[in-house]
Amino acid sequence: MRGSVSCAPVLDRPRTVIRVLLITDDPGVATRLDTTVTGAGHALDQVPDARTGLDRALSRGCDVVVLDRRLQAGRGLELMRKLRRAQVLTPVIMLADGDVRDRVACLQAGADDCVDHLTESEELLARLRALYRRSPYRTGTVHLGAARVDVPRRLVIHEDGTRTSLTVQECAVIAVLGAEPGRVVSRARLQALVFPDRHAKSIVDTYVYHLRRKLGREVVTTVHSVGYRLGHVPVRMS
Repeated sequence: MRGSVSCAPVLDRPRTVIRVLLITDDPGVATRLDTTVTGAGHALDQVPDARTGLDRALSRGCDVVVLDRRLQAGRGLELMRKLRRAQVLTPVIMLADGDVRDRVACLQAGADDCVDHLTESEELLARLRALYRRSPYRTGTVHLGAARVDVPRRLVIHEDGTRTSLTVQECAVIAVLGAEPGRVVSRARLQALVFPDRHAKSIVDTYVYHLRRKLGREVVTTVHSVGYRLGHVPVRMS
């Protein structure tokens, strides 16, 4: 164990550029989304098939995924399930048909949000930005005293230059806590953000235990009957 680490007309130019991965084989959808996303000042990477989409999502080079339900004659749902089985926690918004049952199927497959293919550009952008704000991966680095957590690469880089690898879930817990430095985050909120498909209430405690074994007991502080916050040392994000 290591020592303790005590897309449409331009609507408004964002301070943060959101990297959007669009997975669709429909040229019309690709063109419309490119205009919408890049026109609002964000970045769009479009891929036309499930295999490439999975590879790009696994590389964690994006902030939000937009996945077409109709991809490759309806394989969008299958890809959505694969993303979650592969522990890709990047938020996903699916483009579905107008049928309620179709939208429900997208959400049950693991999508964070679901909109109709014909949703207005303004609403789609608002939903993309909302997903980005709620994402545990929206910060690049969480600083824990002299150590820092490289969130996209899931690495803790210690003061002496040594590194500790984190699992997807361990890093997501750190990222969520680091997004609100000094504040206590409830178990319920951690579970909703990091483990949306896990029902056991003890899952958060289990991963906090894993983090403490890797990084020392002081890395996460328990606030009894409330939740958790990052340790006793100053915490900041960049």
